[in-house]
Amino acid sequence: MPFQQKPLNLAKELERKFPAEVLSTLREVGKFASQMGMTAYAVGGFVRDLLLGTPTLDIDIVVEGNGIALAQKLAQMWQADLTVHERFLTATLQWRLREPKSASTHAPIHACTLSRLDIATARKERYPKPAALPEVEPASILDDLWRRDFTINAMAICLDPKRFGELVDPTGGFNDLQRGIIRVLHERSFVDDPTRIFRAVRYEQRFGFKIERKTLRLICHARDESLLTKLSRDRIKHELWRMLQERDPTKPMRRLSKLRILPVIAPELCVTTKRLEWMRRANEWLNWFAEKFPEKRLEREWALLLTLLPNAKAMDLFSQRYQLGESERECGLALLKALKRRTPKRPSSWVRWLNPLPLEAALVLAAKRSLPNDPLWQRYFLEWRWARPDITGEDLKACGILGRSISVGLQAALAVKLDEGADASKQLEVALRRAQRYRTSRR
Repeated sequence: MPFQQKPLNLAKELERKFPAEVLSTLREVGKFASQMGMTAYAVGGFVRDLLLGTPTLDIDIVVEGNGIALAQKLAQMWQADLTVHERFLTATLQWRLREPKSASTHAPIHACTLSRLDIATARKERYPKPAALPEVEPASILDDLWRRDFTINAMAICLDPKRFGELVDPTGGFNDLQRGIIRVLHERSFVDDPTRIFRAVRYEQRFGFKIERKTLRLICHARDESLLTKLSRDRIKHELWRMLQERDPTKPMRRLSKLRILPVIAPELCVTTKRLEWMRRANEWLNWFAEKFPEKRLEREWALLLTLLPNAKAMDLFSQRYQLGESERECGLALLKALKRRTPKRPSSWVRWLNPLPLEAALVLAAKRSLPNDPLWQRYFLEWRWARPDITGEDLKACGILGRSISVGLQAALAVKLDEGADASKQLEVALRRAQRYRTSRR
């Protein structure tokens, strides 16, 4: 780790790592909180990532006082949209993607730099029963930090003008960052909130850290006591999906399997070395496609999970367990069917084979058969999948072709275009011949 000594004040680090308007925003938050008799802090992952040298614009603010009142004041001044969650004493400010109407001195944030800000009242929690959502009440910043999941997430930076940049670290999070350790704050941590098991694995694998021995023992105890089964399906799915959003999703999935967590939450998933390698390549293909077609939305998490679902029964059971839609199930079944075919040679055969598949299934199939630098597979996704004949159904209608014969003719036109580079005249000739043959065969 690149730490020399523990910094008592991170103001200069904030200045080095963030744009001026973000730093101005943090100072403004601290100033207005102070004017209202409160103290504001930046907390959690924002502090952790700053110390790791990978600063994030995902900023959480905790206020000793009334966080919602501060959020309302800031929203009014900065013309931001405000969402309040009274039960949890939290609020979110969001800025619309628009040009500011005026150069107000109270609008230091531009949507291109910082689009949202989460503000919460410092609070302590009580869990009425294992795995339940917590009951919260206002508290001090120290109470707030001690209620958190891991020491590395239990640090704060004071934003008060008199103490701006001061690091608050009651649990030893800075030292654990230096040592590369994931450590819970109390023994009931996984009893109160078993989703912390997933987060422990995610942070461990993302940062290349190690789960501390006692914390690992508590994870295994929570697993053996079936605490994960007390979570709702939605909460488990949310955590599983977040695992799949990691830069390398194979790492947390492998770790979950080794810890025997996956058999508890999704026994249908088959985690082997070969299937994880398939997932790794699928992730590469999905990244490649997202770069080439940023406007196209993919169900990325489901695509990656398809590599771990070995058959139709597993597909059905997992879909039912997490209440996925029919489209996800059909996507998986279509992939299983397409996997049984050999990779064809003619471009038109590629189109007939892969175009009926959702994009997710086609990309996962590509990962099974190739690497993202394979020129033929790249050409399919860049060209062949989107190709259309140079004639239309109206051209065929004008020649007396009707009904299903039009579709048959257009398919033939596209095939001769892709396979032989035929021009529109040749495509029309082939389409008419194929459509007439089809019409004759149906009599």
